[in-house]
Parts: sequence; C-alpha cells; structure tokens
Amino acid sequence: MTRSQPDVLVVGGGPAGAIAAFELAKRGYEVELIERARFPRPMVGESLLPSVWRYLDRMGVSDEVERQGFVKKAGGVVCWGDEVTEISFRDFDYDRPGLHVERDAFDTLLLDAARRAGVRVREGVRAESFKEPEDGRRGEATLVEEDGARSRVSCRMLIDASGQAGFMTRQRDWRRLDPDFRFVSLWGYFDDSAYVSAGGVVRPFEEVSRHPPMTFVSRLTDWGWSWHIPLRHMTSVGVNVPVDQYRAEAARHDSIEDYFLETCRSTRYLGDLLTSARLRPGSVRMLRDYSYASGSVAGPGFFLAGDAAGFVDPIFSIGVVMALYSGHLAAWATDRSLRAPAQADNNRRLFQRQMRGRYELARALALPSDKARATADARVYFEFFSRSE
Repeated sequence: MTRSQPDVLVVGGGPAGAIAAFELAKRGYEVELIERARFPRPMVGESLLPSVWRYLDRMGVSDEVERQGFVKKAGGVVCWGDEVTEISFRDFDYDRPGLHVERDAFDTLLLDAARRAGVRVREGVRAESFKEPEDGRRGEATLVEEDGARSRVSCRMLIDASGQAGFMTRQRDWRRLDPDFRFVSLWGYFDDSAYVSAGGVVRPFEEVSRHPPMTFVSRLTDWGWSWHIPLRHMTSVGVNVPVDQYRAEAARHDSIEDYFLETCRSTRYLGDLLTSARLRPGSVRMLRDYSYASGSVAGPGFFLAGDAAGFVDPIFSIGVVMALYSGHLAAWATDRSLRAPAQADNNRRLFQRQMRGRYELARALALPSDKARATADARVYFEFFSRSE
C-alpha cells in the first residue's frame, strides 16, 4: 500500500476544494487533492453571482474566464403566480456581471489553477476513511483508486470539499436532512429556447451574447419552482418539486423524462419560453433531498467546505460563491492552525461561526414567504453575500 505525507489533503476538486488547495499551496504548504471523478465532469449549478469575481481574482483566472466567453447575466426575474419581480445587478453597484457557466468547463479551469500553483491533483480517487490526529500526530486517510488499489495519506490537516457525497459527514453520521426543504430536483438541457432579458423582454436564443439574460425563476402550478438559465450553446432548465408531490405525479408517467417535460411545458411562463425548444436526449438528471446540514463543520484535524458542510436551496444562485467563500475560509483556518497549533480550537470555533451564520441566513431567506417579503429578502441576501468576506 503506497503512502504519501502532504501537509494538507483536500478531498474534492470542485470550486471549494480548488480554491482551498490553491491558497494553501501559495502559502508554501505541500497539498494533495483527490477527486473521485475525472475532469471535465458534468455538474449542475450554472448561475453565478457577481461576487464570484473576487475569488477568481484571488486565483488569477479572471482573464481566462473572460476569454472563455461565458454568458453574462444581468440579474434575475421571479414569477410567483401573478407577481413578477425583476432584480437587476445594477441596483447593487456591481461593476462586473454575473455569469451563466457550463460547470464542466468552469470547474476544470479552477482545478487547473490549483495544479499550476503546485497542488498534486489525483483524479479517479475517492476517500474511504479518515482517522483524526491524536496527541499532535498526523491524521491518516485511506484512499481507493478506480482499479480498487488502496493507498494511505498521512496529513497535518484534511479539508473535506467532497460536495453532496459528504465524505466526513457520512463517516461521522452528522448529516441531517432539512424537513422544510424536502424536494426532488430534476434538470435537463434544451436547444433553441427563448429567454428573458432585462426589462422582461423575451428574445430568441441566438441573441444571448448581445443581450444579457436574466436567470428566470417561476413557481410551478402546485408548489415548487423552476429555473431557466441560458448558456453559450444550450439552456439549463430545472424543476424543484416536493418529494410527496413528485412521487404522486411521476407515477403517472412512463419515464422521468416524460414527467420532466410535461412539468416544464405546463408551468406558466416557462412553458412559453420552451415552445420551440428541444430537450437534448439523455440530459435529464435527478437529485433527491438536496437540502441538509451537518452537525459540525470542523473537528480535530479537519474542516468541511462547500456542499460537504451543508446546502439549503439553489433559488438565490449562491452555491458556487458559498463554495468559494468556504474553501477560502477553510484555507485561512488551516494556515492559522498549522502555524499556531495552540490556537486550533479557537480557529475551529471561528470557522464554525462564520459558516453557520451564512447557512442560517440562506435558509431563513429561502423559506416560503409572500411576494413583498421575498423581494426584500432577495435584496438583503445579495447585499450580504456580495459585501461579506
């Protein structure tokens, strides 16, 4: 069984893991990052708030992101019954746009930046277990490669950025589903969908590069909501349906794809945008019970970042920014703890407080509310996450 001894082991190569590994490598630490998939890999969550740029600047990839030509987004439109609310990023004094990105390309760009910073990246490797350090010793992780071969990593600190897989939360049995967000999420990709730009103007897909789109959110007929996110070559469309409602409705359809298509086309406003659109065959995916929290987000010798620490709901497009923030924070807390081990407990408490505060705010604002409160909540939300560090 092979063995390596980096200072820090990062589990997961998404945005949270990439920025944590990048920042620690820049600080002079030996960092090893493992990722169970092989990049580029498909991933949902394509809508990014303008506050993402501060982290792209830190990683030195802003120019590369610009060269990619990702779709610039102007804000969001929410249709909740008869009420239509438009939120423009111009109202918050942003000097750079939000983005609609293909996550396979975007995430690969961030992981490559970590590689260039000196991080040892191993793809096709998953974490099986982690033994916490005792008496100032190193922790030890057991890893499994695609061919079943096992290896061990002895590290001074582990950062779990394994996303929904939740490596450490599952090992510790810390994950708790959120009873107020028991949803099923289904999404797929359409060609030639119309879209909504600023001012509520509906435009054909070929104008997306000339007239920035809004992320379009619409309430479903019964309960739940949908998203519509134009990308460079296609449109990401998803529906979030309560678990019990999904079970009852999906049983009346021949396939998940049939259920997804009927739900999209019967949803007010969304169906109109999809009138001439074509669903890409085989593109529909599903995720159950995506809202959860962890009993703790730090422990002796480890921190949790990104979706590994918890996830509320994607309605405000905060996922990637929160992942980058938490990865940045985990790197900061790791550096402080390794430089001054006597302060490790205090650093864990600080990390926990910052993460919990943001999670609870996200949860409070995502809970169902009337239209007036929802509009005010969205403004508070954007202000907080765009200005906080």
